[in-house]
Amino acid sequence: MEFLKVISTDNNPVPIDYAIYPSLLDAYLRYKKNDDDETFDSLFDKINKVKTEQTEAQLKGVEFEMAINSKLKGLSLLQDNDSYITGDFTFKIDLIDKIVERLQFSTSMQKYMEVIIHTHVGNIKLYGIVDYDFPEMITDLKTTSNYKCNKYEDNTQHSIYSLIRKLKGKPLKAFKYLVTDFEKVYQETYIPTDNMFNKLMLTIFEFINFINHFKTNITDEKIFGSETRSIKSTIALPEVR
Repeated sequence: MEFLKVISTDNNPVPIDYAIYPSLLDAYLRYKKNDDDETFDSLFDKINKVKTEQTEAQLKGVEFEMAINSKLKGLSLLQDNDSYITGDFTFKIDLIDKIVERLQFSTSMQKYMEVIIHTHVGNIKLYGIVDYDFPEMITDLKTTSNYKCNKYEDNTQHSIYSLIRKLKGKPLKAFKYLVTDFEKVYQETYIPTDNMFNKLMLTIFEFINFINHFKTNITDEKIFGSETRSIKSTIALPEVR
């Protein structure tokens, strides 16, 4: 049986062959589905880190999360009747307070996580920033103009961060998406399973084949590692091929 090997950093240098984060893998999956919002060019703009202007919806989502974080930190927000006022948007006070109540016991916000896995295609670094970390749970805050049930089922955030936590010896009991359309609050909960991780690794290997096939289109080499870490020890896990 072949194995994944989890590399923890310490002494001996080891190259990183691929560096992958959830939103990039999600963009690849949207492109595969022929999603109108994700074209070949837009996918490679993300891979190459081409700067683009944020949409109004994206800016509203950013300011909403900033408002949530400010309240969690105990900071005050400007108020006008039943709304909080941010830079360019207003948000209902009861909506903000309801979400803050659900997140008040998080142990950290905007926490960076990574793990490096040795596989048959090379050393893969999975990394990213989680919105709200709990001892046995991670919560990601989402804003949307149109919510439907299980909207984020195919996202890779819950599988990647659950795998990172498992391989770091701090497994999650659940990953939750806390979602709002600025009127109501919705929740999607995903329980980590081996099937989830198997599906994730298959997607990662497929994505690696894809970027290698179109390597001439890639100008930002960060996706191919372009860095080293140090190896301390390895933990063997069954590998999916």
